[in-house]
Amino acid sequence: MTGLRRTALLVGLLALPAAVSGENAGTAPTVLLSPAMHTALESTYGTAEEAVLERTISERVTAALGGAGCDGARQVEITLLDARPTHPTDRQLMDNPALDRLRTHFVGGAIFSVRLLDAAGHELKSLRYDWYAQDIRHGSRSAEPWGDVRLASEGLGSQLARDCRALAQSNSASR
Repeated sequence: MTGLRRTALLVGLLALPAAVSGENAGTAPTVLLSPAMHTALESTYGTAEEAVLERTISERVTAALGGAGCDGARQVEITLLDARPTHPTDRQLMDNPALDRLRTHFVGGAIFSVRLLDAAGHELKSLRYDWYAQDIRHGSRSAEPWGDVRLASEGLGSQLARDCRALAQSNSASR
């Protein structure tokens, strides 16, 4: 199988859960980075990590929100305030040859600020969510640099799903 066909097949398989559950691409959260996070990427982690962080957060939150009853919230706006990697990024490895991609392990995580907006752009709810591993034993076992951010994003998605269900219940009770 050629690389292009393999990529097309993978994209199709990744889109299948959203198509089956009736979600469209418009329900994917908007992920923004705070100025402090942009500075950290430029100075420490590498600007190439921005796309990785945005994709990780978006995918994990979208997966958690599937079927959560977020019909009233037309847009989820997530701002990444801080993120710490689990393993060194490529930029950190280039800057410090003493680091090892797998053996160097950090306590990572993230802090998010989130707004749920209705179709008119009015804020339905805002929240702040943070999760950092207590120590390296309680963090991600993944070898990827942003494993703990992935766990934090999954926790954020779970919290948002609970909040969406609560909003849906309060909206149906007020009708």
